[in-house]
Amino acid sequence: MTDDSLRNYMRHVMSMRRITNTEIVNAYWQQAYRIAEIGKLAFILQGNVSWESQQAQGVKSNRGLWLKSNRYEWVGKHISEDPVRLYLQLYMAIYEIWGTIAVDIAPKDAPASKLLIEEALAKATCVSDTLSLLCGGSLRLLPASYVYVRHEPLPSPPEQVITESWDCIPLHLQDELTSVSFGDAFITDKLFPLVDKVENMPMTIRTVIKTAIDWHAQANRYASGLNRFVNYWESIELLGNFFYPRLAADAVNRKTKKQKKDETMSQLKAATRKNCIAVVDSCREIIEPSARTRIRDFLGVIVEDATDRETIEDKLFQTEAKTGKSLYQIRNDIAHGEISEHQFEEVVRWTPSLGQDRGYIKIGSRYPQGV
Repeated sequence: MTDDSLRNYMRHVMSMRRITNTEIVNAYWQQAYRIAEIGKLAFILQGNVSWESQQAQGVKSNRGLWLKSNRYEWVGKHISEDPVRLYLQLYMAIYEIWGTIAVDIAPKDAPASKLLIEEALAKATCVSDTLSLLCGGSLRLLPASYVYVRHEPLPSPPEQVITESWDCIPLHLQDELTSVSFGDAFITDKLFPLVDKVENMPMTIRTVIKTAIDWHAQANRYASGLNRFVNYWESIELLGNFFYPRLAADAVNRKTKKQKKDETMSQLKAATRKNCIAVVDSCREIIEPSARTRIRDFLGVIVEDATDRETIEDKLFQTEAKTGKSLYQIRNDIAHGEISEHQFEEVVRWTPSLGQDRGYIKIGSRYPQGV
């Protein structure tokens, strides 16, 4: 590289760094000329999601999205053919899905290209989060470069002397050794349509829905039990708090200002020295409904089957007999600083029954899963 070419490259890099500190955008900008040439922004979804694809060239959506499984089929092959992927899949339960999104950036126009890169990244994030929502997998979105690579077989390794040593072998928790498997139909018939539905929502709703899905995907990742619980819960509470004041009042049992005044006055008239605290709590709930009320009334709109709705409500709000706590009460304890990480581990041991049913927030193992 000559001095002039290095100088031009640094000017190109700095043209983006002057307008954004977002590292992933700057990483893609360093590949701007290649991205502009092929018209594709690449990414990798990495995690415990095993896509058993029959399509060697990957699958495409109608909206410029391409996905391909990088799963290594190791059965019947020598262990030295692809030791890295073999180790990641067998010992770490880590798989990869490659993807590209059609994009048309201009390497000499950093401000305009920044918006296009951010838009493509938002869609890639939506794909990752939606896939995590659908299958419960733990995924990371990684930036990538889409390049043509020549693959040549490696020569056979020379014979080596057998040696022995004391080594540290990592031990993994059950969640870290569990992978989620699916085929091509899952991608084409479930993932692509749901991503399109989310992307085509009105902006005000789309932002909230994507945030809730993103928090749910964050909770699916391997982390502390406390953090996962909070992310799962907040993905539900966000939707309840957003839609409760915006849906029709009769749909969510929202009271008018007059109804609030009438009911508050009725409560206050019945107040005595003995019940005054309970009356104040009741009035507070009338004036400003709690998260519990908002979530319950919101569930009444989105879950049509009464039995299913009651089951979800029980999972969220019914007190667990052994501990005297519901998931909602655990949420309140966390919000008020009454449960720390090590105490949360104790709560986990207290509540084994909360983890028996898949499909709702649960704390059955160290890592609460599933909404």
